[in-house]
Amino acid sequence: MRQPGVILSGKWPFLLIAVLCACSASGYLLSADTVETTDEAATQESPAYDAEGDADTNDPVARNGPIFVDWPQPQVAIMFSGEMDGFLEPCGCAGLENQLGGLKRRHTLIRQLEAQGWPIVMLDMGGLVRRLGPQAEVKYRYAIKSLIELGYEAIGFGVRELQLSSDALLYALANLDPERSPLVSANLGMFGAEAPSARKYRVIESGGKRIGVTAVLGKKHQASLANNPDITWIEPVQALTALMPALTDEKCDLLVLLAHADPNEASALAKQFPQFQLVATTGGAEEPPDHARQIESSPAQLIEVGQKGMYAIVLGVYDDPQQPFRYQRVPLDHRFQDSPEMQAMLVAYQEELKGTGLDGLGITGVKNPAGEFVGSSVCADCHTEATAVFETTPHAHATDTLVHIEPPRHFDPECLSCHATGWNPQLYFPYASGFLGLEKTPQLIGNGCENCHGPGGAHAAAEGGEEEVSEEELERLRAALRLKVSENEGNMEGQVFGNVVKMCMECHDLDNSPDFDFQEYWPQVEHQGKD
Repeated sequence: MRQPGVILSGKWPFLLIAVLCACSASGYLLSADTVETTDEAATQESPAYDAEGDADTNDPVARNGPIFVDWPQPQVAIMFSGEMDGFLEPCGCAGLENQLGGLKRRHTLIRQLEAQGWPIVMLDMGGLVRRLGPQAEVKYRYAIKSLIELGYEAIGFGVRELQLSSDALLYALANLDPERSPLVSANLGMFGAEAPSARKYRVIESGGKRIGVTAVLGKKHQASLANNPDITWIEPVQALTALMPALTDEKCDLLVLLAHADPNEASALAKQFPQFQLVATTGGAEEPPDHARQIESSPAQLIEVGQKGMYAIVLGVYDDPQQPFRYQRVPLDHRFQDSPEMQAMLVAYQEELKGTGLDGLGITGVKNPAGEFVGSSVCADCHTEATAVFETTPHAHATDTLVHIEPPRHFDPECLSCHATGWNPQLYFPYASGFLGLEKTPQLIGNGCENCHGPGGAHAAAEGGEEEVSEEELERLRAALRLKVSENEGNMEGQVFGNVVKMCMECHDLDNSPDFDFQEYWPQVEHQGKD
């Protein structure tokens, strides 16, 4: 069982803050060719190779590289994360072996490091959600609860969680155990002076080290909070200037700044406050660098964590003047098995979405200006050959995928938007005539014809004689539903994308289908010239 670091109170409370109460590891720890570390850590077999002798791209080590090669056991390992952006797990549309991230894999990584006897301190810069609204509010509660269960000892605030409704944010924070809440910020206040206070910084004792940690929300986010009377934002330099005497008095071995900002602002803060040896930041590239960067004119190392929780950054701390730190960017790929504890958390999240229902989540249909959705079975009455092709594709069974996965996700708007008919795939809402449930709208199950061709209600009514229209109007309705694939459609090398491939990429985007190639995928669904 993990022995958590000892959390000591910071001396200064938050200004105007509320109750900020905020598997067994059978995957791989190391990924080298039978590497042994000086502390006799577990080893990993060499990457697999296919019949042609090339590295097997389904093997995570061959694909994403080895980790912790030749690391001696650190005095303490500091794990940095942030900007999870709502990705409690990666979407498995393209196969989870092709995607990175997820709390289930992160938990297994933590368990493996603990099994090696590494003292771990886990720090997060916030940015746990990326959307607003009731579903994001539910997700934020589960994200915070999950990080606490993982053992995180300091968590900053991202701007998106602060833009959630005040009632939802206060509910999420007030229901945390004040003694276990790891939430921290030097420059935020919330919900009035009468509310209980929380820490502006934390001191964590682990591996014989005292590590002082504080967090700030950067200047780039100030405008986003300007109209919220429940949130008080203080300029980071002003807040840190006031805080540093108390933090310095703690006599820490390391001082860490968590900046939910961008690399430029984080670097500027490091120069102004040279007491920090480590400055971690959000706001960088989607994939983090493979090394820490020494900040010019500062003793601090800059650490970027990337986006969507795809990577964890582990910094080993050593009493070695020649190499006091070792840095590892850890890709959270399928070398790490799913943690049953985080799987249970995900099940609970999906169960709450099911109980709340689309109405409770504020998911209401809006009229599609192109008309009403009627379902692929109506199209099949005339388009028999195209339907025969469609029924052999994964699109036809997209909703079934959500029903049969564990836990089921056919109550989750973020999944339904690309797995049912009649939803906006990027904004996660149904149109007025779109899918609302397996029993309510069984005709709209699957990623149907109309998701690509457009709502077919008017066309079907005209062709079936239910509506009398002129020949010109009939041809207009037919033309509106035709899709023409151009010669250069999906030319990835030249970045020439036609209208069809752009439409495909509304679902087959970087989040859900990172290896999407139109030229490879199109033959699997092509039905031009049918009917």
